[in-house]
Amino acid sequence: MMNPVFDADINDAMAWTSASIGGKAGLEYRLGDAERSELQALLASTDASAPTAVRRDAFTAPAIERFMANVRNEIMHGKGAVIISGLDTNALDLETFQRIYWGLGTHLGTGAPQSYRNDLIGFVQKEEHNPTGRGYLMDIELGSHADFHEILSLAGWQRAERGGVSGLVSALAIHNIMREEHPEHLTALYEGYYHSGRPQQPVTSDKIPCYANVNGTVSCFYHPMLPMVAARQRGEELPAPLKAAMGCFAAISRRPDVRAEFMLERGEMMFWHNFVVLHSRTAFEDSPAHKRLLLRLWIDVADGRAMPASFTEQARLMNIAHARGETGLDYGDLFTPAAGATASEVARQ
Repeated sequence: MMNPVFDADINDAMAWTSASIGGKAGLEYRLGDAERSELQALLASTDASAPTAVRRDAFTAPAIERFMANVRNEIMHGKGAVIISGLDTNALDLETFQRIYWGLGTHLGTGAPQSYRNDLIGFVQKEEHNPTGRGYLMDIELGSHADFHEILSLAGWQRAERGGVSGLVSALAIHNIMREEHPEHLTALYEGYYHSGRPQQPVTSDKIPCYANVNGTVSCFYHPMLPMVAARQRGEELPAPLKAAMGCFAAISRRPDVRAEFMLERGEMMFWHNFVVLHSRTAFEDSPAHKRLLLRLWIDVADGRAMPASFTEQARLMNIAHARGETGLDYGDLFTPAAGATASEVARQ
């Protein structure tokens, strides 16, 4: 088999559950006085630069270098996720916060554009104009899923009036639980299905697995929209074994002892490995005084995890499309309020 099922418990630090690490607190890395002092100096020295024009060599100092090296090691070799806290935002405006966020992100890799707008820092908020059905521009629930680039990040700036709770879950912990409780579903997840990111994009020639085993290193690419778009283009339903396996996967990911759920507070930044840790969000309601706004980074890394090349192929295609000012993803009516039950089903997954 080209992608054999990993038939053993995954015992490394990335196979955590919310119960085993103590929820959000188990992922926090807190900035200390030395890091905060250096950030103030770095802000002063880069004040003339737009946030995304800041380069890593202009946004480094000894304590920051050590702190972000530890963050990167935790993402790539530890739990796979970090929540940076301890930043005093009382005196910060949004542009200054973006410069801090981008500057820290340069220590992890290269930021990628996130839409046809060529936005290197994405604004995650409800927008009325959303013709391609992008979930990050809606206020609906988004179930646990992967995106496309190896390291992902969200940063809190403004809460909604209600809702908008974030979640992180280890795909490796889900693998362990599924192997124990429903091992019959793993075969379908390792086989996967074809992918497509938009109707104008050809369906992949080969199936893309949800789980991949590369010489004993297990990774996960779980993004239900991509096989759904491909199935529509192929004029068929998803295979029944895969639908059942995805349903089981989603149900495990929602368990409160498995998924860490928390409010990402103003000034907090979470970074995670996209192909090990999945993210989610509850539905939210804005008000004139409290319109939810998170910032987002997609980060390419040069020396990443051992995974199939197909896992990052969609990221490569999106980078090309976005650099041209084109749409990289188009879910059409699959993920809009008009889709009714379809949107609800995908949101729950």
